[in-house]
Amino acid sequence: MGRIYVDKYTGRLERTDVYQVKLTLKDGSVIEHLEPRRLFPFSNTTMFITLLDENEREVAFIRDYTELDPASVKVLEECFAEYYMIPRIKALTKSEEKFGSLKWTVDTDRGQITFRIRNRHSDIKLVRGTGRVLVRDSNDNRYEIPDYTVLDAHSKHLLFSYL
Repeated sequence: MGRIYVDKYTGRLERTDVYQVKLTLKDGSVIEHLEPRRLFPFSNTTMFITLLDENEREVAFIRDYTELDPASVKVLEECFAEYYMIPRIKALTKSEEKFGSLKWTVDTDRGQITFRIRNRHSDIKLVRGTGRVLVRDSNDNRYEIPDYTVLDAHSKHLLFSYL
């Protein structure tokens, strides 16, 4: 079977688990245990969605999920909200550098957390043309500062020490 392109005319999605969906095609056939993933999760959030089977092989493809029926759009948005959950940093409270590694204590929308950053040059990224900063810790967890311009002066000072 080749790649299936999904839109509101060819199929609909139902959520079956936290990250999983089932695809019901126009002909009535059903494909279960699919995990939706964005191919461009930061730059193009509604387009180029792949549906992977249990072996992480692509089964179906959605060019733009806004072209699906409203229930399927809601299903994808709920799955993505769980899968791509990225804590938002509201303030940097403490920063220590030791042997080239950073240790940050931050306040997020999910509470205070302390984590390590291995390489400040590759793990702290300012998204050009926006105020957005993406941070990856040593355990590959991701954090986001949606707009660094709204941070307090102390947080900006700590952040710009490493950008």
